[in-house]
Amino acid sequence: MKQLLLGCACLASVTGFAAPFDTCPSKAFLVQQNKAVLFGVNLATGSALTLANEMGTNSKINAIGFSVHDRYLYGWGYQNRSFIRIGKDYQEQPITTSGFPNTDFFVGDVSVLENAYYAYKKGSSLGLYRLELDQSSPDYLQAQRVIDGGQLNLNIFDLAFHPSTGDAFSVDSRGILFQIDVATGQATAVADVGESGTFGAVYFDVEGNFYISRNQDGHVFRIDVAASQPVAQFFAFGPISGNNDGARCATAPIIDEDDTSIDFGDAPDSYGTTLASNGARHEHNSDGLFLGSIVNGEAQPKASDDSDDGVQFVTTLETGFDALIVVSASQSGYLNGWFDWNNNGQFDTDEQALSAEQLQAGNNTFLISVPDNAVAANTWARFRVTEGAVVGAIGGVGNGEVEDYSITVLDSGISRQYYPSQSGWVTLAYEDLWPEVGDYDFNDVVLKYRTITDTKEGQVVRYIIEGQLVALGASYHNGFAVRLAGVAASQINQAVIHHQINQQTQTFSSLEANRNEAIIVVMPDTKNWAASTGSCRFFRTQSGCENDALVDFRVSVPLSSGISENSAPSGLLDPFIFAVNGQNHGPFVNPNNARGWEVHLKNQSPTEAFDSGLFGQADDRSQASAGFYYQSESGLPWAMEMGANWAHPKEKIDLLLAYPEFAEFTQSSGVDKPQWFSRPAANQTINN
Repeated sequence: MKQLLLGCACLASVTGFAAPFDTCPSKAFLVQQNKAVLFGVNLATGSALTLANEMGTNSKINAIGFSVHDRYLYGWGYQNRSFIRIGKDYQEQPITTSGFPNTDFFVGDVSVLENAYYAYKKGSSLGLYRLELDQSSPDYLQAQRVIDGGQLNLNIFDLAFHPSTGDAFSVDSRGILFQIDVATGQATAVADVGESGTFGAVYFDVEGNFYISRNQDGHVFRIDVAASQPVAQFFAFGPISGNNDGARCATAPIIDEDDTSIDFGDAPDSYGTTLASNGARHEHNSDGLFLGSIVNGEAQPKASDDSDDGVQFVTTLETGFDALIVVSASQSGYLNGWFDWNNNGQFDTDEQALSAEQLQAGNNTFLISVPDNAVAANTWARFRVTEGAVVGAIGGVGNGEVEDYSITVLDSGISRQYYPSQSGWVTLAYEDLWPEVGDYDFNDVVLKYRTITDTKEGQVVRYIIEGQLVALGASYHNGFAVRLAGVAASQINQAVIHHQINQQTQTFSSLEANRNEAIIVVMPDTKNWAASTGSCRFFRTQSGCENDALVDFRVSVPLSSGISENSAPSGLLDPFIFAVNGQNHGPFVNPNNARGWEVHLKNQSPTEAFDSGLFGQADDRSQASAGFYYQSESGLPWAMEMGANWAHPKEKIDLLLAYPEFAEFTQSSGVDKPQWFSRPAANQTINN
């Protein structure tokens, strides 16, 4: 088939062009949108600056490349379906050529070693084309096909020339890195780099590092093409676009020597600090988002930086304890933080202590949980503030700041007692119709539960309450709390209580206010965290509703001063549910004092907040003088502890039907059928 050649008569010569760019710039060029807009991209941070909203065209520009030979951009203009040149005025200027097929190209670049432009499009009637740009050559502006696009059949969206080898490189949609010998058109599949997508803009730097930008999310990855097994390493967050093409001067460094717009970390380079190590870095703005009172930049990281003033360590970092820090921010943003707890010289993925924590302008307080097994030594911490929530310990961001701190972790010398064990749970189940027996399905509030008691030199210094909310079969609103019997509220170091639900730090007061007793409110209203979904009326109590995610909780409660472990509470402690003020909780409860309603385990006395007038109502047969609480005439409880991962009854299934052996267990005062809770009737329970 005879190939159709396109000769553009838009320009008779190449005279009269705008001047070339003044330098070989470190910033990359990125052209986007159906009506071309040109951006300058700082690959080190991913930030983009608009260079031109008008480029002398009403259509796309694609397949661009920067020529180190004359410092012009070259590419393909869709409006005239022609080869174009762009100078420092950023305007498209068509050039008359011959030999190109009648099509539009979106893959192209200018060679570094030869003064020639290459464009590629797959298809047997198309292929890889070379256009001579040397005005002294007899083939000047004549395109010649190197190989047809049937033989060179690549699903690529841009290519870039290596600064020293003369080969072009690209990554296809599957993530395969290709090295292309443009003299022969032969492509070699080098490696699967581990990332897939539409890589519409690709670049090289002077060191031979290859950068690929993914259209879908703007992520920029760096690839060492000389490695034995090249992989794509996340490098920076760049601009997102459905129509992307990029070019840069391949002989320029990523950061100019006099560029002080980038803030680096200060930790040793094993943590990822320098650009070569893809270190943490931010393009800062003294009027924008940063930590502390000042931020400054440098072309390379400094050994120390006195501008790191945004984080204050209020308490010491001791193994097994929580430390209080104050973080100052110039404006609202997100804080992420890492601590090298194992002192191995890097920030491991499980060493992120702060994850997308929201910051407000001014001072913000956070609690850092120091692991029990943290190495007592001098080590490092890294804090990054950004406008977006997601950032890693390394890589570039176009805003914010990074601050690294040399820290000391101390050995606290604590010992730890678990109930029931370090890896085990007990199940707590509550009926919320007390003082009536009601449906007795024991699924109104069901939790997995564990406590930790920390002691140091014979003194209890902290309690940790942790678990999961497993089921809510209640129409009523119930809160969940734990009383530390015998511990006064004044003995709790309230400022450093660390309270998390589903890994999110809670801001409500965990220590119940206006109480003499230390009462830790784990959930003020369980319905706030475990709403039913879809057709499920309740949370994990109906068939087909078992897959809703459990709700994790953890409350660390340090004491202001130690309490002798001989007199301090331990083990189960006193977990209970309570009614929520302002919510209806049945005919026996005053909504204005709903908090006065509580249900504890059998024969456990209530707290000082309890309304004693509720005893003896309906089916309750509590006798405080005899130490009998929360039991019916036959001794049935309204709350139970099971030392197992208990399968609770389905909605409206009586406990005696779900667990037939329970009646014999209670009637024998626990002598007979002690394993009743592990033998449910078929199809009557929800497995946990």
